[in-house]
Amino acid sequence: MGHKKTHYEILNVTPSTSPGDMKKVYKELLLSTHPDKTEQNLQNARDYMEKNDISIDEITKAYKVLSDIKLRKQYDEHLLQDGKKNGVYKFGEGVDEVSLDTFEFLEDKEEYCKKCPRCQTDESFKLTDDLLEEYAVECEGRQDGMFQVLTQCTACSLWLKVNFYAADDYEQDED
Repeated sequence: MGHKKTHYEILNVTPSTSPGDMKKVYKELLLSTHPDKTEQNLQNARDYMEKNDISIDEITKAYKVLSDIKLRKQYDEHLLQDGKKNGVYKFGEGVDEVSLDTFEFLEDKEEYCKKCPRCQTDESFKLTDDLLEEYAVECEGRQDGMFQVLTQCTACSLWLKVNFYAADDYEQDED
């Protein structure tokens, strides 16, 4: 089951794309599909839309929402809330952050797994204690002992910063 493309993905732009550049992309997409254009332009547009599984209606709707400041703000809030429901929180650095607590620990495999919030592939994020120990770094600017590791979905291009606190084995031994 693939994920539903966001308006940003449909137009192939980012949230930081300027309104002028967004309008340019939108016009190029529409003009390339116009029936009065050359057959080569039409074929290129058909190939793009087929490859990306999008329609002219989706392109128009995406631009309508993203070009209107009020609608765009509502849409971005909707995306944020959907992400939060799936355990993903955007912190503005371009990579989503999640807690290791949102992962399921599979005893038989001795690994932490998480369903990708973007492509919805089960167990597409996998971490083991060995990987956490080897690749985790202390969170920058924090003094509370939080660590994080960067990991990518095995099925799509989504990256996550996974935050966690290291278990202190020596404290457990003293008790």
